[in-house]
Amino acid sequence: MPIKPSQALLAALALIAAPAFAQDSTPPATDTPAAEAPAETPAAEAPAAETPAAPAADAAPAATDAAPAEGAAAPAAGAAPAANGEPQVGQYYVKETHQDWTTRCLRADQGKDPCELYQLLEDSEGNSVAEMTLIPLRNSEEIAAGATLVAPLETDLVQGLGFAVGTAEPRGYPFNFCAPVGCVSRMGFTQAELDGLKRGSNATVTLLPFGGDRENPVRLALSLAGFTAAFDALTAYAAEPAPAADAPAAAPAN
Repeated sequence: MPIKPSQALLAALALIAAPAFAQDSTPPATDTPAAEAPAETPAAEAPAAETPAAPAADAAPAATDAAPAEGAAAPAAGAAPAANGEPQVGQYYVKETHQDWTTRCLRADQGKDPCELYQLLEDSEGNSVAEMTLIPLRNSEEIAAGATLVAPLETDLVQGLGFAVGTAEPRGYPFNFCAPVGCVSRMGFTQAELDGLKRGSNATVTLLPFGGDRENPVRLALSLAGFTAAFDALTAYAAEPAPAADAPAAAPAN
């Protein structure tokens, strides 16, 4: 089922500064020195039998009519917060929530923390399938908001994705690249399209699993409950001036 391309797409790709994504922040493994072996091993003590390695699992066949793999695009968890509960530099934290939309921010080492709207998309069985982030754009005359959707790696990239508010005809968007966390599509919304999001109650994201039936794509519901309040609050936050940098401490008098 071909999807009509979005008229705002070319301008969006040129102007959108892609929202930040959650990245795996697992701390690097610390080299642990091996324990020193005892000088002698008792003769009666037989060495442990080696356990044969498990055979590699057969590669899974390409998905057909099944929905994208469970949790394939679930957001990666950030590092554990500091002992006092405050997020550390480089960590995501929840600034506020408005019904089904979360405003999450990335703790910066200076200046104002960059923030974005976030929602996790689930299938009909409650499995995490995709995630969407959205930010207001103030430096564009054509595009009022930029969004990024992360879909599972098993998605048909040629078909792209469809996005529709309510019962409107879906607009098509291509995928820009894929990474271990999933395949990324960047979307731009004009002011008219943004107003439609604010007036709507729900939107639908259409994806096709690789090898699936084009007449029966996967449809994911995106709730618009709380979107207007969340977007307006984020716009107001983005317009606030950045906090002044801390002045360097005065040198002690001799």
